[in-house]
Amino acid sequence: MDGSGADDAGSRRIAMDTGQVSAVASYYRRSSLVLSAVADDLASHDFGTWARGSVVPEADSVAFGPLAAAYADMSTTLSRRLRVQAAAAAALADTLRNSALTMADGDGRVAVEISRALPAAGVDGR
Repeated sequence: MDGSGADDAGSRRIAMDTGQVSAVASYYRRSSLVLSAVADDLASHDFGTWARGSVVPEADSVAFGPLAAAYADMSTTLSRRLRVQAAAAAALADTLRNSALTMADGDGRVAVEISRALPAAGVDGR
């Protein structure tokens, strides 16, 4: 290469294994579904109910209400964070899948154009 960027085109090729990219996209899609299911499960439970209204025997009269609230807060926070992660995984899966489809489609279109430009089998293209 002479520094002008005019080297052969083969040295600047980009390759994508669309099958592998699709497999990774599927992984992230499944991850998104799992994260959403866990978030739904957390949101469907009322954490800390065991501590609400509970009081230690008369001598140590301490209410567990703050602890119940902390458990409820924790499950709400976890559920919210899991939903954010699920959305991010779904977006990544969509982007990867769309990229693989676009590349495969482009390869198909280019293959047709290249085959039109090549001489027919058995014909001397000189």
